[in-house]
Amino acid sequence: MCCRVAQGSGRDKIKKKMKARGDTPTITPRLNLAPTQDALVAVQASGDVRLEAMRWGLIPPWARDKSIGAKLANARAETIDEKPSFRQPFRRRRCLLPVDGYYEWESWPSGKQPVYYSMRDGDLFCLAGLWETWTTPEQTDEPELPGLGQSQAETLCTFTVVTTTPNRLAKRVHDRMPVIVHPADYGNWLSPESKAADLKRLLWPFDDEPMQEHHVTPLMNNPRFEAPACIEPIIN
Repeated sequence: MCCRVAQGSGRDKIKKKMKARGDTPTITPRLNLAPTQDALVAVQASGDVRLEAMRWGLIPPWARDKSIGAKLANARAETIDEKPSFRQPFRRRRCLLPVDGYYEWESWPSGKQPVYYSMRDGDLFCLAGLWETWTTPEQTDEPELPGLGQSQAETLCTFTVVTTTPNRLAKRVHDRMPVIVHPADYGNWLSPESKAADLKRLLWPFDDEPMQEHHVTPLMNNPRFEAPACIEPIIN
């Protein structure tokens, strides 16, 4: 799984990294970004890369309510083109999530110990994602209460992070890792012209050599905790 990431870089740095065009939404940088929270994601629109604000946790168009999003924070690469929730987004609505790093949890006798994964050079990297648009379904089973008027429809853009088998570094802690897309393949992943067979070949474990890991404070187990300590190494 991948259910916590650090997107602490400012939007200008993210925009430069993604070579994005157009206006960039204002999003609070987070070092402890969790599902149901908003993130900056890169999509392709009219041939250009653009940054959009989306909520983490994909909500399929047919969902009756948005609570399902919390269960769809990740999509397995092996079945991405088979599952009803992910099949259409995989074909038509792919995105990239730029991050400074991501977290997994190691089992210790004292409890769950968070481990932070990042690049040795400190650069941003991108996780493969899918996105969808969801609008509140019309409620026809109950009549409107007099005087209250009609409820306002809610529209959300949401995304999920694709996961795969781990590389040598990640498998010490977990049997899954997020799909990290090589910069040379950003265009292929985002392009609506890419074929499914070519896309599936991108969904492999990233090379472990450029990556690093270290333990961080258990305080970040609480998704409300936001501080530089989230990503700072601790001495065991």
